[in-house]
Amino acid sequence: MTIKIVYQTDHLGIYVGETVADASPLEPGVWLIPARCVEAKPPVIPERKAALWDGERWQLIDSYQGLTAYNTQTRASIVVDRLGALPAGYTLEVPGPGQIWADDRWIDDIPAVVELRYQEQLQAVNIACQREITGGFWSTALGERYRYTSELDDQVNLTGMAVRGLNGPYACYDEQGSKAFRPHSAAQLRQVSDEFTEFKMLRLQKVADLTVQLQVARLAQDLGAINALTWESLSV
Repeated sequence: MTIKIVYQTDHLGIYVGETVADASPLEPGVWLIPARCVEAKPPVIPERKAALWDGERWQLIDSYQGLTAYNTQTRASIVVDRLGALPAGYTLEVPGPGQIWADDRWIDDIPAVVELRYQEQLQAVNIACQREITGGFWSTALGERYRYTSELDDQVNLTGMAVRGLNGPYACYDEQGSKAFRPHSAAQLRQVSDEFTEFKMLRLQKVADLTVQLQVARLAQDLGAINALTWESLSV
């Protein structure tokens, strides 16, 4: 046998892996041990531990290096960059939205969670409302159903033509999705504009109703009701 398994440590004495020592070509039975290596085999290393050679024996020490820890006061995260115990006031447990640290664990801070979900739901219903308003609408002003685009520029153009009593070609889509500039009389453009106004107002009323219901649930600290109040939960 001309090689021997030995155990490499880093500059701190932390075990980093196996390597080999070669037999001395000049001294039988003598091994050329590489720098920072020891012949003693380290113990089995559990999760979140490291093996440290103290010069005489192996010791198991805490090791959270590279893991993310969370401040139990601020919830701010850090990546642990050193060996040993976690910094004081930090935990590896991941906090949920609005949770606070108590009794060595994260628990829901109901007022904070309610406020967070209220703001999230309020934003979601407003976004959904605007998406519907600007997502196009159907009108039968031409006698059959046609779909009209309703981005902000479209709204301005349609309102301008209707208010001025203009007639002329106006873009719309048939039920097969074919777009064309189809002739519209002033009365027809006025009807399209009126139908869009009704379409828009129904959705603005819906978001207003949802906002009131969300505010009531927020005041009652009713998290379940807040979670249930979505754009889809109320019909136009």
